[in-house]
Amino acid sequence: MQITNVCPDQADVIICGGGGAGCVIATRLAEARPDLSVLLLEQGADNRNVDRLKRPLDSLFWLFQQNPYLRWLDCEPEQKLGGRQPRIPVGNILGGGTSINTLMYNTPAASDFDDWKQPGWAYADLEPLIRKSIHYSSPEKPGSSPHSDEGVFEVSQGGHVVSYGDAYAKACRLVLKDAEECDNITNYRTGHGCEFEPKLITRDGRRSNVADAYLHPTKAKNLIVVTGVTIDKVLLEGSTAVGVKVIGDGQPSTAFGKKERYIKDVKGNRMVVVTCGALGSPAVLERSGIGSPEILKKAGVAVNVDLPGVGHDLDDHQLICPMYRATEGAYEPFDEYARGVDSVKGPIDAEYDRTGRGIAASNGFDYGMKIRPTESEIDSMGREFKTYWKRIGAGKVDKPLCSNVILPYFYSYRPPPSGKYFCIGGFHNYPASRGSIHISSPDPFAPPIATTGFLTRPEDLPVHVWYYKKQREFSRRLPFYEGEEPDSHPRFDPKSPARLRSSDDPNRTDKPVEDDSIPYSPEDDKAIEDYVRENVATAYHSIGTCAMKKREVGGVVDAKLSVHGVKRLKVADLSICPSNVGTNTTSVVLLIAENASQIFLKELDDGQRRARSRESKL
Repeated sequence: MQITNVCPDQADVIICGGGGAGCVIATRLAEARPDLSVLLLEQGADNRNVDRLKRPLDSLFWLFQQNPYLRWLDCEPEQKLGGRQPRIPVGNILGGGTSINTLMYNTPAASDFDDWKQPGWAYADLEPLIRKSIHYSSPEKPGSSPHSDEGVFEVSQGGHVVSYGDAYAKACRLVLKDAEECDNITNYRTGHGCEFEPKLITRDGRRSNVADAYLHPTKAKNLIVVTGVTIDKVLLEGSTAVGVKVIGDGQPSTAFGKKERYIKDVKGNRMVVVTCGALGSPAVLERSGIGSPEILKKAGVAVNVDLPGVGHDLDDHQLICPMYRATEGAYEPFDEYARGVDSVKGPIDAEYDRTGRGIAASNGFDYGMKIRPTESEIDSMGREFKTYWKRIGAGKVDKPLCSNVILPYFYSYRPPPSGKYFCIGGFHNYPASRGSIHISSPDPFAPPIATTGFLTRPEDLPVHVWYYKKQREFSRRLPFYEGEEPDSHPRFDPKSPARLRSSDDPNRTDKPVEDDSIPYSPEDDKAIEDYVRENVATAYHSIGTCAMKKREVGGVVDAKLSVHGVKRLKVADLSICPSNVGTNTTSVVLLIAENASQIFLKELDDGQRRARSRESKL
């Protein structure tokens, strides 16, 4: 394999986007077919020499400190969010999101894939690929999950486990009496339970990312990786993809290689695969004239293929992150590390450099929950939600309505204040609301027009109200709970029983939730709703904008990942998901990419056999 910033003139297979999916597909195709030239194009930098991204905790906090290897997508003002403009981070480096994310490993429900109703994409079809992709080093009972140590992408406990495990388990039992306590909640089957969370960290304490796991170790000589190039558009001859137009430039990232600008047409002899992610792949298609005629004409792009589904149905998990004060000294000094206190950070980093262990070899995401509502809780969320949940999840016990994790530090883009904190970061797994993302012009450097669509459907807001109350009951049963951090909670009336608490009056309890719960009035519920509108944010799990379904129902690709109406053009990333998945998305993008690789190899092999057959008849 060669990594360069010089783009060749042609390749048999061109893969556009070096994120999670692109790295897997490029590696699998190049290794399986050494007779084919494979070209992987990435806008960002080579990740190999960015040492800070290898260090788990330090790289996580870099998310909040102007990390140069991610870009920010600013959405349009959204009426349901009070005019707020949500922001979504996008990885801009080899490995994509896996190189800059929060290192949390989770898995969807098996029924999530079955619900796609696409041939070759049911859970039974994908389960063997779990073992092929994941090298699972976290302890679990034999046979408790489909994981194994056969794969290449390592998941482990990391180099440290926080010290409050027993307190966490006790609080879970008090709040979620019917939840399953298991040693592996990432088993594709548990929808209501609590456990230790594995991490996207190697056994020697480094970040697991797809580029390091798949791409860099390969010995395939037929693979060229070009960094510092932007995909302008796919080149078409009639209804056939024949290559891509690329631009090399110093923008939008200083991580580009050469500063001088160049524009080049690269010929694709056999196949073009777009793997720019849910926020990038629609733009490549639209700049190529593939999309809604109305959108394309407004952006000044000639229509080549009428495909209205491109860029629609942007789906994402809706995240809220209430934070709490914690007792000083109750557990490890994550907050001091984040604030850069020399007397704390220095020794921790030194231990990490020496041993690969300690809190620097962790993300702190050691314990989490998957939660389903009870029948009475479903009734409390209203008729619209009850009807929706009956359709998508009520009879599917592997689907969690919400998932959360306890973070032992202040988790926010606000500067961390003094003191000790913890956060209960949780997201709605199956929101009904949808957004969109479309180009604003033919210029690949022009910002897109994007909306999250958060809370635009009435089914979603009651879920956040329910979840907020649930996580607050859990928090006040932790022995180190010292009250709420006021700027990350609703503004309750100070006279309300639901008022925010301080360390002088924390309202801590060790009773079961049925014996001691905070009462909420209709005015308190309204305060929670206002809080959600002001604070709900992306969980960094964008999917669905080039959905795998029929064209007539808004689909962009078929089950073979071929773009409707275009030959030799594929899309293979999280944008193809036709409905949501109840998980952080690294596990899903690996399965999509592994399955896509199998599909493409079969298609390439079949094409080769047909060509040989034709030659033999001449």
